[in-house]
Order: sequence, then C-alpha cells, then structure tokens
Amino acid sequence: MNIDKKIKMLLLKLGKQGHDVSLIKDIRYSKEFGNLYNRYKLTFWHKEIKVNKRTGVEKLVSVPDTHDFKKAAELLQYMVVIVNANNREAEGIC
Repeated sequence: MNIDKKIKMLLLKLGKQGHDVSLIKDIRYSKEFGNLYNRYKLTFWHKEIKVNKRTGVEKLVSVPDTHDFKKAAELLQYMVVIVNANNREAEGIC
C-alpha cells in the first residue's frame, strides 16, 4: 500500500476518533542538494476557554498543537501510535 494512502487512512481514523486534525504537506526544492524534499506539519486543534483580560469575557478558541516531520515514515509512526493509544483508552486497557 502506498505511504500516502496509509497517511490518509490514519488521518481519517483520527478524525473519526473525535480529533480535530489537519495535515499540510510541503514540497520544496533544495539548491544545496539539487533535489526536492517533503515536509509534513500535523496539527491537532484543541478547544480552550480564554478570558479577555480587558473585558473579562470568556471565549471558546481553537489552540493549535503542531508537530513537524521531515520524513513520511516518521509521520506514519507517530500517527499509528496516536491511533493505537486512543483505541486502548476506548477499550479501557490503559
């Protein structure tokens, strides 16, 4: 199975588990090496209540938790760990 398809499948699983998650794939050219390379940014969005210091009004905001990866294999390993950890919590193993 293609690694991009595996990443998409795991991204779908994370979404179905209730995570608000986004993935950005950058393809860049390196003048130093004369080649293309990929960068991946996986972002989990968490809801938090913030209080405005001036007015004291509470507001629900989305806060990003971003993880950067230089290799698709590293991203894949991280996503597998997160998906499996959530499955174990749902089953009550942990």
